[in-house]
Amino acid sequence: MFLSDAQKPNHGWWEEHPMTYDWQGTLELTPGSREWFEEIDRRFLTSAYFAERPDGAPFGRFLRPEVVSDKEVLEVGCGMGTHAALLAQAGARLTCIDLTEQAVERTRRRFEIFNLAGEVRRADAESLPFPDASFDMVWSWGVIHHSSSMEKCLLEITRVLRTGGRLLLMVYYRPSLVYYLHAGFIRGILLGQLLYRSLEQIYTVASDGFYARVSTKKELKRILQSYEQISMTVVGLKAELFPIPRTRLKEKMERLTPNRLASAILSQWGSMVVVEAVKKRQD
Repeated sequence: MFLSDAQKPNHGWWEEHPMTYDWQGTLELTPGSREWFEEIDRRFLTSAYFAERPDGAPFGRFLRPEVVSDKEVLEVGCGMGTHAALLAQAGARLTCIDLTEQAVERTRRRFEIFNLAGEVRRADAESLPFPDASFDMVWSWGVIHHSSSMEKCLLEITRVLRTGGRLLLMVYYRPSLVYYLHAGFIRGILLGQLLYRSLEQIYTVASDGFYARVSTKKELKRILQSYEQISMTVVGLKAELFPIPRTRLKEKMERLTPNRLASAILSQWGSMVVVEAVKKRQD
């Protein structure tokens, strides 16, 4: 797989820091075991209260049966395979890619353990190894903002998506508590980091990945000109409401915060924006 010079350090970062949701180093289960995957999923899906369907189905708010079942689906950035499993269980004819070999191996192992169907391969989202118009849907959760070029990723996603196909992706949102309160006010002003770094640099250092790009809705609309029926939903984690170090106290505060209250605040100031759009017919 060819990687541009800009993508090489990005690849290295993610090979060394796979997304296992083990921020405090408490995950002591054997990597790649059934129990390990189940604990990763529990941690991630519990935090993603905002994505549940009313009946409690994980990510059912976005991964609706009519947009997934029996569709040719590409997942861009499979990580440890949590969303890949949800897509496969929902009936997608699934292809997953990731920049790192570790993610590919882990997701393949997950599919073996849980008897799931899908192709998993290593590829760079900036240069997808698929013919034009190969997929009915592209799903990408928290991935392309970590690439050296979001624009290249979207051009490639658009190329491989069929006319009338659906795009569902999440990227980081700039007008958020994380960007302006956590990074700007606390790290930048109170801790003095704005004296030697820009706000965007402060945010990137505090985030996952070699790159961590943020967007406004206006900026996203500018690079989504090949799409129509565009909707954007701002969401966030309860942890964003409490700009203090992660401790048992903070975890308790998160548990005690009602979902409705968290959603009311984070639907305006959350760190993520979920984009759903349909590819236009090209004249």
